[in-house]
Amino acid sequence: MDKQQLTQSYHAVEEWAKWLVTIETAICAGLWPKLTDIPRPPAALYLGWLMFVGSILTTAIMLSAIAFYHQRIEISGDRDARRLKIFVFIQYGFFFAGILCFVIRLVGFWLGF
Repeated sequence: MDKQQLTQSYHAVEEWAKWLVTIETAICAGLWPKLTDIPRPPAALYLGWLMFVGSILTTAIMLSAIAFYHQRIEISGDRDARRLKIFVFIQYGFFFAGILCFVIRLVGFWLGF
């Protein structure tokens, strides 16, 4: 990839990551009162919350890495782009695992578990 394409890619990933963190932060903030309530909620809610927190932390690391990668785009742009893909896969892994935990909780709720 050339410098302009990498710059556009970094910018697109940055913007999407910021939106995703906003959504995940809202979910985590909305869940916090439920997680601290008595009686204790099911473990799936805790696990889902932790998965979203993991995604937020991964995104924070990824965003700082993007700033670093952008500075050295001439030196190792393609290698850094591959590293960025790994961050994105980890971020989405946490995100979808969190969604899966909530789906499991909803199914359990509907089935009376």
